[in-house]
Amino acid sequence: MKYSLLIFCFFSLINGISQSHDIEKKDSLLFGHYLPDLEVTVSNADFVKKWNRTKFYVKSVYDYAKIASAMLTSYEDTLSKIDGRYAKKKYLSKCNKILKKEFGNEIKEMSINRGIYLMKLIYRNTGLTAYDIIQKYRGGGTAFWFQTLCLISGQDLKRGYEPKDEDILIERAVSLIDAGKMIYYKRVPLTDEARKALKKAKKEKKKKARKNTKN
Repeated sequence: MKYSLLIFCFFSLINGISQSHDIEKKDSLLFGHYLPDLEVTVSNADFVKKWNRTKFYVKSVYDYAKIASAMLTSYEDTLSKIDGRYAKKKYLSKCNKILKKEFGNEIKEMSINRGIYLMKLIYRNTGLTAYDIIQKYRGGGTAFWFQTLCLISGQDLKRGYEPKDEDILIERAVSLIDAGKMIYYKRVPLTDEARKALKKAKKEKKKKARKNTKN
């Protein structure tokens, strides 16, 4: 049976292996600079551990999310211009194969936590939940089945992204990367489709920036 990028990801949410990392003590000195308005209600050690954990996972999936989001956005744009149920279904099938070609082998080895962070960042970039994506690319029945499995394991494919609440540390980490203040793990796109999607996303980002500057 053939699975797409997101389905591989969701298998990892259920069967993946979590990873642990040492606390970087120096980070406790950075709270005032990077997180000045964040109220800390736990011990410094616990907070540093959570911050380091967040940084690690965000850095490890940032480029994956960037590439996947660009591809999904490009697909959505093209799909909106296609008429006919059969033509759309055929196009989605093609997209599904490309996603698998771009990410399949790596996603199968992704840990539970990396999969969760990946889907959060994809939602942040596209507004699409994991459930939305599976429903569109694999059908409502498959989405329902995976949602049931994930709920049993304590996950929710319909989970969104809360940058001012539970995901505030993720938002801060992403902001640091975007500002060039934190390095991340680079991931080169493997397919022509991914490279084209990234180029298109970069062009749209510049266009939006110019528009905002004028306003």
